[in-house]
Amino acid sequence: MKTYCATLRLRSATLSPWQADTLFGHLCWLVRYAHGEPALLELLARYRAGDPPLLFSDGCPAGWLPRPLVPHPPAPPDPAGWAIGPAPARGSWVSAAAFAALCQGELPAAEPPPSFESSRVVQKSLAARLTGADVPGDSTYHVEELAYYEQKIDARQGRDLSVYVRAADDAWAERAHDWLTQLAAGGYGARKSAGYGQFTLAGWEPWPQFDRVPEGANGFISLSNWAPARHDPAEGRYHTLVKYGKLGEALAVTEHPFKYPLMLLAAGSCFYAAAPIRPWYGRLVEQIAELPDLPIAQYAYAFAVPARLGAAG
Repeated sequence: MKTYCATLRLRSATLSPWQADTLFGHLCWLVRYAHGEPALLELLARYRAGDPPLLFSDGCPAGWLPRPLVPHPPAPPDPAGWAIGPAPARGSWVSAAAFAALCQGELPAAEPPPSFESSRVVQKSLAARLTGADVPGDSTYHVEELAYYEQKIDARQGRDLSVYVRAADDAWAERAHDWLTQLAAGGYGARKSAGYGQFTLAGWEPWPQFDRVPEGANGFISLSNWAPARHDPAEGRYHTLVKYGKLGEALAVTEHPFKYPLMLLAAGSCFYAAAPIRPWYGRLVEQIAELPDLPIAQYAYAFAVPARLGAAG
């Protein structure tokens, strides 16, 4: 498989996080509407057979990646018994250079935290259906919008988003490029019909950095939230999150629009794995919604970047 970097230029904030499973769900609906249900079932069959033709990372602010939970060696003590050297930095993101060093098993130099924000709270007001004007009285409410931006003196400057795509071959890479271009025409996430989640595909380039295997690689770092399959590696470091998903498009207005809660391992999780390090781990999670007549599944694959992990501690 080959990896590509898709650069998304955000034209508006979103109400849905840029996560691989949500993006995959959007693309499945796109295939369903453009090519019919048989084409969608054929696509999902590849994943169910353990042969995913496309893998996606979570969306990352350009130039930054999820902070890996790699084990750090203890700092050497000085003669007085004090530890020498700074403690590992905390936060959600690391620079691309620091991420590359961590994949090589090196401890990068301390770096300042990112200067951008990831969300903002805005005030909205209810509009009268007949006139379109604000409803008089106490009709305001607050919404948390998701957007990566840097606060300037006189304006906000948005940041591009990077989504890494791993394709089985050139044909699948071209297909992924076309699908993302089509998705940009309709938007991403909740309330895209109201203007949220608007973007353009501003760049598409090969990204071989994530396909190279470091010398002594003994594990991987995931760039997406994922759910391990039965025989996937079990030793590693990770955070968990619970995803409360919702069905999309036509199924969003059914009697049961919500998926079952799903526990996932968060992006940045690290696991020890036997060589050769695979491009992916994880699985499709089946029977995720209360619609037994439909074969609804949840994308839960790790976008695995080979890494040299230190000893578990």
